[in-house]
Amino acid sequence: MSTTRDRQAASSMMLTGDTGVGKSTLCKGIEAELNTDSEHDTGCSHVFTKHCLLVEVPPNATIKTLAIELLTKLGLEDRGRLEHMGSASLNRLILQRLITMQVRLIILDEFHRILDQGATATKKMVCRWVNQILNQATVPIVLAGLPTIETLIDTIAELSDRYPYRAHLRYFNFSDEAATAQFRKVIQLIDQKVIERAGFTARVTLIQDLLFKAICLATDGNFRHLNILLNDSLTLALEREDNKLTLEDFARAADDLDFCRPHNPFRLSSRDLTAALRRKYARALLPTKAD
Repeated sequence: MSTTRDRQAASSMMLTGDTGVGKSTLCKGIEAELNTDSEHDTGCSHVFTKHCLLVEVPPNATIKTLAIELLTKLGLEDRGRLEHMGSASLNRLILQRLITMQVRLIILDEFHRILDQGATATKKMVCRWVNQILNQATVPIVLAGLPTIETLIDTIAELSDRYPYRAHLRYFNFSDEAATAQFRKVIQLIDQKVIERAGFTARVTLIQDLLFKAICLATDGNFRHLNILLNDSLTLALEREDNKLTLEDFARAADDLDFCRPHNPFRLSSRDLTAALRRKYARALLPTKAD
């Protein structure tokens, strides 16, 4: 955003990574951080601002469906009227709204859905249209999605250098000590800010040795899997009347989750769990007290 301001030309970026790595969560965090002031009075009018526009690309997106999605996020909710408008009129409306609402950043999440289009020419047309919008509005764009979007953009010569900033998100790699330590900090924060607030009279802590190892093995650093596991485990615990969170809650939740198969990590002994981690990550970075 600062580069765009200084150069007076949109400098955009790509945010890529596999499913469940946290792209959409990060995009929502950026949106929330930038959209702190949503409205203000100018003296002669009441202005609604949207410094960050987060748009989820619709399945099988075309230029028109993506334009309508943008305008809906910009406050024009009469989709029926928008669907009867031509592309030139839609473009004018988008540019007017971007200026009026003082948009400083556009995030197009799930951009890999552009690849669902059959014809390569159609995919490239949508990408060029996005480039046209950022050129005319001088607003930087973040394309967020699977790594395949980078391949698509790089096949279009005039677009590749428009995305000089590229971030590749990856799952936590438990063969790396620093990554494991960082994951432990995340788990500890979840324990403090989510589990602790549930008010259990007795509970396991997420970073206790056995449970932490099992979470690492079960989720493999995938945040979507972590979210599902925690949700299901807490649901089981809260349905009971004893007001406790136990290892068995995690084990029962994992019994029904495909990514925890064939061997439920929460039902393994400490020795078997350590051995499974060693096999998966080549060396034990999560030693037991016995080690």
